[in-house]
Amino acid sequence: MMFALTDFLVVLGCGLGIWRLWPHRRKGDVRMVRLGLAFIGLAALVGVVRFATGQVEGLAQWHSLASTFAGAAGMLLIALGVAWEAFPIRLPSGVGRYLRIGIPVLILGMMAWPGSADLLALLPKLALLLGLAASIALLVHRRWQTGLLWLFAWLLLGFASVVIGGSREETTFGIANWHIYHTLLAFWTVLAGEGIRRVIASRA
Repeated sequence: MMFALTDFLVVLGCGLGIWRLWPHRRKGDVRMVRLGLAFIGLAALVGVVRFATGQVEGLAQWHSLASTFAGAAGMLLIALGVAWEAFPIRLPSGVGRYLRIGIPVLILGMMAWPGSADLLALLPKLALLLGLAASIALLVHRRWQTGLLWLFAWLLLGFASVVIGGSREETTFGIANWHIYHTLLAFWTVLAGEGIRRVIASRA
């Protein structure tokens, strides 16, 4: 049951992040971030159902597929949403809609294509690098508060993914790394919603 609870923290974090962005929901970059958070939340929800119902093995494959999709499509959409705000590039009208639809469809196609597992595994790392670059761009443009907030968020995600995520079957200080990873991920999802909200507020 503890595994279900820590997955549920991620669901709550995604929900809170999406809620914080509700007033700005019509903006293209916000839609990207909210969609990315929704994908992550749905993957965590599969985990909640998996562990809460005792179908640990029965839903393991579905949980793995949902997590792979969320890690690739969800993280990439969130990173693109931040980059859209951070870099002085204005995309033509409608491009954001094509990206929001095209990226998830592309990821699904890659997941169905044999031999693409290694490339899929690189996409969350690409999202992390893009997010860090966007954070630095915010700092370069002297948007200190938002830049530092996003820099902390992406560094936290990098720590959770690289240091903790790779060893979730082990324990640290007597706590399963699975729980530590999902708790940090839940905190990151809240930061993602709050971070893009503050970026928009600093622009106004």
